[in-house]
Parts: sequence; structure tokens; C-alpha cells
Amino acid sequence: MTIFPFTFYNSVLFMSRYLSFISVSLILLIVSCQKEGSFEQGKTSKGSLQNSAGDCLSKKVAGTYTATKSLGDSNYIDVTVDVTGAGHYTVFTDTVNGYFFKGSGTFTTIGSNTVRLNGFGTPGSAGANDFTVFFDSSFCSVGVTVLPNSGSSGGTAVYTFQSSGTSCMTATPSGTFTQGAALTSANKVSIPVNVTTPGTWSIVTSTVAGFLFSGSGTFTAAGAQTITLTASGTPNASGPQSFPVTVGTTSCSFTITVNPGSTPTNPPPNTGDYFPRTVGSHWTYMFDGDPTDTIRRYVIPQTKTISGNVYNIFMVDDGASVDTSGYYRKSGGDYIQWADVSYDFDFDNSIFADIIILKDNQPKDYSWTTNAFAGTIGGTAATGREKYTIAQKDVTITSNGIQYPNTIVLKYEIQYQAGTTWINVPGYYLISFTKNYGITKIEIYDGTNALTDKLELKTYQVF
Repeated sequence: MTIFPFTFYNSVLFMSRYLSFISVSLILLIVSCQKEGSFEQGKTSKGSLQNSAGDCLSKKVAGTYTATKSLGDSNYIDVTVDVTGAGHYTVFTDTVNGYFFKGSGTFTTIGSNTVRLNGFGTPGSAGANDFTVFFDSSFCSVGVTVLPNSGSSGGTAVYTFQSSGTSCMTATPSGTFTQGAALTSANKVSIPVNVTTPGTWSIVTSTVAGFLFSGSGTFTAAGAQTITLTASGTPNASGPQSFPVTVGTTSCSFTITVNPGSTPTNPPPNTGDYFPRTVGSHWTYMFDGDPTDTIRRYVIPQTKTISGNVYNIFMVDDGASVDTSGYYRKSGGDYIQWADVSYDFDFDNSIFADIIILKDNQPKDYSWTTNAFAGTIGGTAATGREKYTIAQKDVTITSNGIQYPNTIVLKYEIQYQAGTTWINVPGYYLISFTKNYGITKIEIYDGTNALTDKLELKTYQVF
């Protein structure tokens, strides 16, 4: 599927979805090339255990924990780390009740990485233990339940879900679930079960729309009982979300309804920038409302100097590869990118230039164009330029259910020269730049002014 809607001389203009999104100089340029080695090779890695909302990323506790029984290979915690700088890492917990968890290695990939923390030591007594996980300057909490070392309750329980009518499960949620709002210990679901054999139980659901449920405990007797699963994460989509749960050979699901979001839960620093370029900042966008179809941009510590001007370097991760995403700087109210503009016009030849992608000090309806660029398209001479117009100024837009005030909506168009006349290629982009946040939404329109595709900000962290 191609999302670049423009046509020229009845030819559909090029590029796959991802390259189309990032091909225009304003939006996320990726040049097709091999992935380079990490800038941080041999250094200590950087990143966070938390997402952009400040909530801990997904984590999973594995194994059975029994008082006075030493931990083994089956006792571990898997945690998710948002890596912003590759290199050596150590992720560890504090020591609680005589045991702790630790994992180390090397991150070679920027973005989401799973780290296994192996358990060490021997739990001293039964009960609930709260651990703090540490990485870089971030930390998160994770709970582990230690079982008593006694009797019939020391094994694994056998139980089934209580059915209700045609449903194999009855589940009652508690707490409010809101898109974009980090979940707390108040967000739970209670599920009735029938216990055949007492013992331990543990459930971790898959992650759906950015959050999951988990719980563990011990049944000390047979019969009808209720288990409670606690939610963690941050919902990134509204509406009903279905969570499958498997116990033994029985699989059921429960549904959680997520309310639409309203305002950002973690506003960034008040820098005044409409396109922040601070090191470590990162943004994840989803395509057409699909939270599993995303692309992530981030700013690395290295810079690039061209003709005495210093540019911040952006990178992009589409889930399959990591590559450069352009060079950016700011001068007064102008936000500038150094880019190969030939991608915007489908030229055969490369043309690098400074492009003003935004002016934050101009009023609504103000327009500007780039210089005229000459090249060839399939060997035929052509001249093109880019046109920018401030379509809206200081408005509130909604992206992924979240309202973002103080937004400039920019209209981006491609023009080709025919004699002395400049002709607009059918279709255009609307790019929303929100003060302090950066790009919060991109909408793509075809030649009939119909919205064909959109990209919305899913998660972010601006420093």
C-alpha cells in the first residue's frame, strides 16, 4: 500500500508506506542503506524502564517461589527496557527477604528490548515481596509472591473458570481505564474459579493496546474462589479490549472498556519549541489507528556540522531496521532540515539543501516556498519546489484520543514548474506541530481532498 497520494503526469509517485511517510524533507527521511554500527559500541547503555507516560513497561515474573527453597533457573523476571543508547547494561533489583534478581549483557538495538533478570538467593518467609528494578536513572516496582513451604498447597493448583451462560468466564473489572493514562494498582479484574486441587497459581495475560494483567497466589482449599489480576501499562487505544486467558486446557477471555483520553498525562518541559531536538527525546507514531503498526524516531547524542551549522541527528526504527532520519537545527523561529530533496520530486539525481520546514513566529495563512530545484525524472528535465502554508495557528488538535493545545497545523505541497507557472501536484499533507511536544499528527489527503491515511502520536518522551 502506498500512502503518498500525489500524481504527476498521470504517474503515481513512488515509495512504500514507510518511505513515503518519511520521504518528504519535513517528515522523517530514510535513505536506503545498510545499518551502521552503534555509536555507543563499548559504552554503557542508556534508556528507561518506563514509557513516555512515566509508567513501568511490561514485566513478567516466572517460576514458583517457596519459603526456604533456593531459587533456580525457572525463577526470573523479564522486564522491558526502552533503549536510547546501545552498549553494556546491568539491570538489577534490591534484595528483599533474602533474594534478588539481576541481568547483564549488551544492547545492540535501539528501542524496546527484553531483559531477563535471573533470581539469586533463598526467600526467607512466605508473603508478598515488593522489589525495585533499577536501570540507568530509571526504576520500577514488581511484586513476587512467596508460598509457604508446607503441605498440599506447595504444588501447582488445578482449577477452571466459572462459566456464566454461554460464556466460559465471568470477570468483573475495577478502576477506570482511560487511553493515555497510566494504570495503577486500582485497575484490576476479579475472576471466579473452581479449584479442584489446592496449590499455587500464576497468570500473565498478553499485552493488548499497551497494557496487560497479571497475578499469582495460593489456593489453600478446594471449591469456588475468586482470583484477582492487576493491570499494568498505559492504554494506547480506546474502546473494548479483549484479553485471552488460558488455564490448563481451557481458554477464555474478558473484555475491558477503555475510555477515550483527553489531555496528555505527562507534559514535557516548557521549552517553547514546536519541534524539540533534545538528546534522548523519542516519539512513536502509529499508522491509521493500528497500535501494532508503528514507527519510532529518536535523537542521538552525536551531531553533524555542515557549513558551520550544527544539526541534531534523528534516527528511525520501523521494527525491521534502524536508520538515519535526518539532520535538524533551529534559527530564530525557523526550523531547518538538511536533506536530499530529490526524494520529494522523484529526481534521478541527489540534491542536498537546507529546507525551512516550519516558522513558529508567523501568522495563520502565511506561506513560503523553497528554492527551485532542477533535476531529471526518468531522464526528462523537471524543476520542482516545496510549498508550506500555516493552515492553523495556536489551535487544539486531537491525536490518538489525546487533545494537544498550542498547535500549528502546516500544509505541505509539492509544485512543479511548467513554463513560467508553478503547478501543484494533487494532494497534500497536514502536519501538526505542538508546542513542547513536536509532531503530534500527520494527515495525508488525495487530489479530491479526501483523507487517505494518518499517523498519530502514540508515545513520547521529550527532555
